[in-house]
Amino acid sequence: MLIISTAAVAQQQGIGLRLGDPMGVSYKKYFGRTHAIEFGIGSVPANWNNQYYINSFQEYPRYDGYRYQNHTVQSTLYLQARYLFQYNIPVQNMEGKLEWYWGGGAMLKASKIQYRYQNREAPFAPARDIINDIDLGPEGIIGLEYTFQDVPMTVFGETSLFIELADRPATIRGLGGLGVRYNFYKR
Repeated sequence: MLIISTAAVAQQQGIGLRLGDPMGVSYKKYFGRTHAIEFGIGSVPANWNNQYYINSFQEYPRYDGYRYQNHTVQSTLYLQARYLFQYNIPVQNMEGKLEWYWGGGAMLKASKIQYRYQNREAPFAPARDIINDIDLGPEGIIGLEYTFQDVPMTVFGETSLFIELADRPATIRGLGGLGVRYNFYKR
């Protein structure tokens, strides 16, 4: 009985890679045919979101009276948790299963940025500062996934809107990605 229940649990999950914003690892756990939770951990290349960090510099009160020169993103970590609703898309004569999904969740992004700037009154006195940028807020997701019939693989594409509650409240950012997941189940 324990082996059968363990096999049933293992048959309803998948793990894979996601490319996009963010890039990383995705874990998805299905509950029946219409619900799922997904967790993600990832990062982005250092040169992504440059304008976001330039705008952040302009909004920090501590840099009033200073002129932005440049910045370097030293590290970025994304953590995502989502609850998803799955819907079958019937397609005649198609092998496999095509579904669309939507849902909501939360995202935490932590970045370490080094800013280089100058005092406007002493332009030959450059300065450096390291900021820990923490963004936290809700995320709304919509996506499409295809599960192969004879191979335990799913490919997916999705887009989402992230609303920052912290560090820059009410900032809305679009995110998206493509990925592939190995399934420990047959859907």
